[in-house]
Amino acid sequence: MKCFEHAKDEESAAECIHCLRRYGEQVMFDDGKGRLALGRELYEDHTAEMTKITELLGIKNRSDYEIADKKYNLTMY
Repeated sequence: MKCFEHAKDEESAAECIHCLRRYGEQVMFDDGKGRLALGRELYEDHTAEMTKITELLGIKNRSDYEIADKKYNLTMY
């Protein structure tokens, strides 16, 4: 997926999530996995990509996710 190609730092990781959302992907924090996850992970494995994005954004728990969401508007409401 081209959205993951340029994720090298925090800002580009946030842009990756915006790209995914523009293509209709569901991006959420999965408490069980302790990382961001794609809705399509039910059918396809994107563990490596989403683990990298989670780490680049410094997200370790739901609270970190909420802070990153406010900073970068990850949910794009």
